Amino acid sequence: IYKFMRKILFHTPLRDAKYVNNVKKLLDSNMSLHGPGENIFKIKNELKKKYGFSHTHLTNSCTSAMEICALLLNLGKNDEVLMPSYNYNTTASSFVRTGCKIQYCDIDKKNLMPTFEQIKKYVNKNTKVIIIIHMQGLPVDYLDELQKYCKSKKIILIEDAAPALGSYVKNKPVGSYGDFATFSFHETKNYTSGLGGLLVVNNKKFKKQSDLVFDKGTDRIYVTSKPNYHKKYYSWITLGSSFRMGELNASYLQPQIKDIDKVIKYRSQLYNRYRRNLSHWLADEFTICNKTHHKYKYNYHAFTIILKKNEREKFLKYLKKNNIIAFISFEALHLSQYGKKLMSSKTKLNTTNEIIKKIVRLPMHNRLRLSEVDYISKKVRDYFHK
Repeated sequence: IYKFMRKILFHTPLRDAKYVNNVKKLLDSNMSLHGPGENIFKIKNELKKKYGFSHTHLTNSCTSAMEICALLLNLGKNDEVLMPSYNYNTTASSFVRTGCKIQYCDIDKKNLMPTFEQIKKYVNKNTKVIIIIHMQGLPVDYLDELQKYCKSKKIILIEDAAPALGSYVKNKPVGSYGDFATFSFHETKNYTSGLGGLLVVNNKKFKKQSDLVFDKGTDRIYVTSKPNYHKKYYSWITLGSSFRMGELNASYLQPQIKDIDKVIKYRSQLYNRYRRNLSHWLADEFTICNKTHHKYKYNYHAFTIILKKNEREKFLKYLKKNNIIAFISFEALHLSQYGKKLMSSKTKLNTTNEIIKKIVRLPMHNRLRLSEVDYISKKVRDYFHK
């Protein structure tokens, strides 16, 4: 029965005829493909209405959103940015290129994110920024406390929420707690523009300056955006770059915003099917990351297991042989060729080092079938019970 099943991909982008039709609508019109246009304005308004994000920039990637943060903060060579080493490299590189220092912190093996105590352990007089990673879409549950802590220490808090749009802590959406928050609309995320991102600016101090940095360092917004239109020409004001999401990409994303809850609902069915199938098995072979019922609303971006033994390559090879494409996520920054240069000799990352080569993400996307989750679960069980 299972031998002739199609290859089960780790991920396929969210697709629907209405998304394609909205792209065709733009292409058939005389509207600019660059923008900003109707689709970009609609997305921003819908996100404001749904999540309360009042000052946003749709960017060409989540990396660009983080680079805007780095340019806005204007850190010095002795200033430190604290972040977990288990993290995507451009979160670090966005700040490294401005000349400041990176301080890695360790993570908790239960959810692959640092605890509040771990974060506080690494804070010192040079800490100017803390970047918290909402790993695989699951938010840390101490954002309230972290927000208050950062304010008391005059530390900027950035939420790297790349895959976390639609997740909540208490009654507030992820992206509401930091001075800044960055999101991704890369094709591997729950909702996609192919490539794309979002910057949320919550700190009023940086809102006007972010408008300039976002658009190549110019004051073009005062020429092109409603209700401004009070300048005839725009000019170069500060450092910036070409960070804008194109209207063409936005045209594919825009109809998806209204489908966010529907997307999350289906992913929750996939996630809970995995958990039901696997949670009572193999306690001695692997643990399910975030296995327990989630404390707050989760967008079910990923399903991750942590192997007990150091046998990931063998396990991945077995899955591939059975037409299942799984994924390892990414290498810890302090183990990478460039990232290890930034590692302080005093920093100890014991948990990260212990589990980094044991993390496996199983297929998870909206074109995955429940029957395929059952097949994957059976093959996982067969591997350990062979």
